[in-house]
Amino acid sequence: MRLKLIVLLSVTTLFSSCELLSSSRPDSITPKVTIDAPQRPPMCVWENSLDENNCYIEYWLQYWYQIEEVSWPERKKQIEALSDQDTDVLKKVFLSQGKSTPYQDRLRAQGWVESILPKLTQPMQRFIMIALYYPSQGLLEMESALVTLSKINTHQSFNIEEQQILLDKQQNQIDQLLNIEASIMESIEEDKE
Repeated sequence: MRLKLIVLLSVTTLFSSCELLSSSRPDSITPKVTIDAPQRPPMCVWENSLDENNCYIEYWLQYWYQIEEVSWPERKKQIEALSDQDTDVLKKVFLSQGKSTPYQDRLRAQGWVESILPKLTQPMQRFIMIALYYPSQGLLEMESALVTLSKINTHQSFNIEEQQILLDKQQNQIDQLLNIEASIMESIEEDKE
């Protein structure tokens, strides 16, 4: 949550500061450029996008921000309602990033990222990898390690219980042998008297 918030605030601050810089200059100070300098359009998410709303990163950051507090069951319903179009797949990826997302669903989202990555612009590919893919991959690896350790611990606990049962059984046998020895010694002592 904090990482997403930091990324969102950083990107928003970057865009806002660029806008402030360009709007804070009075017209009389702004130099007139006679060379035809190409204007940079806002960063588009997709390589070839026809839909302007889904093109701009602000749309996607806002979408990500809005779904952050949505519960997993609700997000799962939203995922199931989406199609396999690229924009819907990216929405599925964002919907699968919450902390309460189960392991298998987060793993499926990693596959979705890999499927749409070539269709994204270079800056967006880098953003998705750093903000979503790598952190999610880290969580998957950690969860996998925890499951493995849990299985090992369960197996060792079972082995310890079996060993304890065996030790108790052996202690019982030793106690029986000591009792037999004690009764034999008593019999010998009684016979001597």
